[in-house]
Amino acid sequence: MHPNLYLRTFWRPDFRPEVFVAMSFAGTLAKRFKEVIEPAIQAVTHRGRQLKANRVDLSQSGDSILTDIADGIAHAELVLADVSSVGKDAKTGDSYRNGNVMYEVGLALATRQPSEVLLVRDDRDPFLFDVSTVPHKHIDFTDRAAAKEDLAETLVLRLKERDHLADARLFSAAATLTSGERKLLERFASYGPEKTFWLTNESIPAMGAVQRLLDKQMILTTGVTKDGHATYRWTRLGYVLAKNLEAIAPVIPGIPETEVEK
Repeated sequence: MHPNLYLRTFWRPDFRPEVFVAMSFAGTLAKRFKEVIEPAIQAVTHRGRQLKANRVDLSQSGDSILTDIADGIAHAELVLADVSSVGKDAKTGDSYRNGNVMYEVGLALATRQPSEVLLVRDDRDPFLFDVSTVPHKHIDFTDRAAAKEDLAETLVLRLKERDHLADARLFSAAATLTSGERKLLERFASYGPEKTFWLTNESIPAMGAVQRLLDKQMILTTGVTKDGHATYRWTRLGYVLAKNLEAIAPVIPGIPETEVEK
C-alpha cells in the first residue's frame, strides 16, 4: 500500500512502545544494530513501558514493506535513522548514503514532528543539503559500550523534548476550547482511553463541538452503534486534556457557560 494512502486512511495518533529504526540492511552493519542500537533502545523506559526496536526487515506482519514502513513511522514513539555514509562515488569520490534510509527519513519528516525524528551518523563527510538543517548526532560506533550509552541518553532527551512540546500542545489546545467542547470533555472524561462513547442526543451544538474535537485530534471516530449513533474514543492528547482539564484550564468564576445539549 502506498504510504500516502496508508497514512490518510489508517494512521492514528497513538504510539506503540517502540522506536522505528531506518538503517542499511548490509551485513556489515548487523553488529551495529545488535550491539549498539537495539540494546540502547531497550535500555529506555518511557511512561512505564520498555521500548523496543522496530526494523522493517525484521517485520513478520505479512504486509508489504511500504505498509510496514508507513505503519512503523506513524506509530513509533520516535524514529531513529542511521544516515552514515555507506560508500564513495567511483567517479567523483563524493560520499553517498543509503537511498532507502533517506526515503524513510523524508517520510518521517513529512509526517512526524522534528522532535520525534533522530538522525545519527558516524562520519564527518559533507551532509546532504536538503536535510543539513535537521539536527543530527555524531556517534563513534567503534566504541560500542560508549556508543550504546550515548545513544540511550540521546533517546531519553529526545523523548523529554517531545513530551515537553506535547505539554505545550496541551495548553495550546486548552486555550482554544469552546464551552461546548469543554462540556463534552468533562462529560466523557470518566471513559478510559480504550473505551468508546457516543452522544444519545445529537443536537446541532453538540455535533459542532464533536466536529471541532475531531479536527483538533482529541477524539477519533470508531464506528456506529446499532441505533445509528457515531462512536468515538480518545486520542492521547484528548484523554490527557480531559483528565486534567481543571488543572490546565480552570473555570473562571462568574463567567456563565452554555449548554451543549438539553
